[in-house]
Amino acid sequence: MSSEQPKEVKKQVEKKEKSYKKYTVDFSSPVENKLLSLEAASKYLNSNIKVNGLKGKLGDSIKVSTSDAKSKNTLVIQVDTQMKFSKRYIRYLVKKFLKREGIVRYLTVASSAPNSYAVKVLRKNEA
Repeated sequence: MSSEQPKEVKKQVEKKEKSYKKYTVDFSSPVENKLLSLEAASKYLNSNIKVNGLKGKLGDSIKVSTSDAKSKNTLVIQVDTQMKFSKRYIRYLVKKFLKREGIVRYLTVASSAPNSYAVKVLRKNEA
């Protein structure tokens, strides 16, 4: 009698790294003219982006951060590719932020590339 125990085969579950779609919003013009701060815009987007109908509950699906040194004054919004998210929603939130700050009539939000927006100064406030 041989007492052979069956060998357990361990399945290795590989975790797939999440892939993100990257959107950028360039605030360089209004920040240079001292109309707004990039930190305020980042904080506003973090608290007002809705995920599954809930504000501020971004989790791992959305990341809002400032960009690296080469393209300063830019917000980078990374969205999980599994999630439904539109570029137009980012524009809506940026315009809402500008309206809340009271500077919407001096700035415009224009598309500068397929995945990016640029906030541009229409006219300077000379008062």
